[in-house]
Amino acid sequence: MPDFSYSARSKNGEAVSGLLTAPDRKAVLTQLVAQGYFPIAVDAAVQKKSALARSSKAKDATPAAKTGDAVKKVRVNSRQVMLFTQQLANLLKSGMSLKQALECLTRQQKNKSLGPILEQVGEEIMQGANLSDALARNPKIFTRFYTNMIRAGEQSGTLPEVLRRLTEHYERLADIREKVTSALLYPAIILVVGIIVVFVFMVFLLPKFTQMFQDLGTTLPLPTRILIGVGNLASNIWFLAGLGTVIFAVVFGYKSTMRTVEGRLMLDRWKLHIPLAGNTLKAAFFAQFSRTLATLLGNGVPVLTALKIAEDTMTNLVIAREIAKARERVTDGTTISAPLAAGQIFPSLLIDMLAIGEQTGDMPTALNNVASLYEQELTQDVKRFTTLLEPAVIVMIALVVGFIVFSVLSAVMSITSGLNR
Repeated sequence: MPDFSYSARSKNGEAVSGLLTAPDRKAVLTQLVAQGYFPIAVDAAVQKKSALARSSKAKDATPAAKTGDAVKKVRVNSRQVMLFTQQLANLLKSGMSLKQALECLTRQQKNKSLGPILEQVGEEIMQGANLSDALARNPKIFTRFYTNMIRAGEQSGTLPEVLRRLTEHYERLADIREKVTSALLYPAIILVVGIIVVFVFMVFLLPKFTQMFQDLGTTLPLPTRILIGVGNLASNIWFLAGLGTVIFAVVFGYKSTMRTVEGRLMLDRWKLHIPLAGNTLKAAFFAQFSRTLATLLGNGVPVLTALKIAEDTMTNLVIAREIAKARERVTDGTTISAPLAAGQIFPSLLIDMLAIGEQTGDMPTALNNVASLYEQELTQDVKRFTTLLEPAVIVMIALVVGFIVFSVLSAVMSITSGLNR
């Protein structure tokens, strides 16, 4: 029987390697799993040497800096990361080693942006690196949340299951974003079309009516005079330049404010108290926090580390700082409901459910339940908001168009009545 060289990790995360004699690779994988190891790579002994030689030659021939530069330039979105995670989980679950799975994904990767990254990750694993450490070298693509989940899976020997949970996590986030985007798409289209129609009329058609009214020399009704005044203002180059300057100043001021910690705190605090939209934003942030923390704790990540990662995933600085303060208040390393409650930012529902989870020793389930509740609330808020937004946009456009039609018709009727006299 042939000899196979293998590299694996124990349940404690310790790296092990050696030789096993078996009929085929599948038998080696079965032996390693039976011994409590998580296989990383299994190859025929001779092939292993040649693979290492090829890897060494490639390393000497190509400077590491070039690979790093190539990877830095690529752009990968969250959907591509989700698909990679799902495919890797399926390949590992089918019995492939991590090395083989990465080689397979690299060959099949149609998106050129992710290909160089997978190739680099595969090379580092060949040299003995962990998957989590190799992925962590690309923090803009694989976040701290992602790499810590992978590290927890490596240490517990449940990497395929962790990858599956990561896929579900990204699918939930994508589903929420898609619901919000699709809900706002129709009102946005109506608003844009209405603005274009009004702009075309005011700039191209209204001047013709104005010239006709002036030629007749009739005193125009007030609505018509207002419409003509607005049209003249809209077509005035100085007005447009001033409007553009104001818009630029607002955008520049917003971005400048967001660059400072104090300014970002002020704006993020204001966002949480916007009428109607503020509650929707809170539901989104609390759902994200609960789901992230539940996923991390459920995969064995320590509480303080999980809180730090959850803090990093928050886009709202007010909530992120409150999580940081709660992390500093944690004394026993496990109880976090009281530290979170001290800041009076997190709602009582989340705190109470978390406290129950601490008492029962099952915080992940409690946090998942909280996340589900807030995700349902978020869905209802978005539906309610868009239900009100659609008719509001339609009514607003109808009022503007109606005023234009009324102004033109009233002028025509005034001129007609004057001619009849």
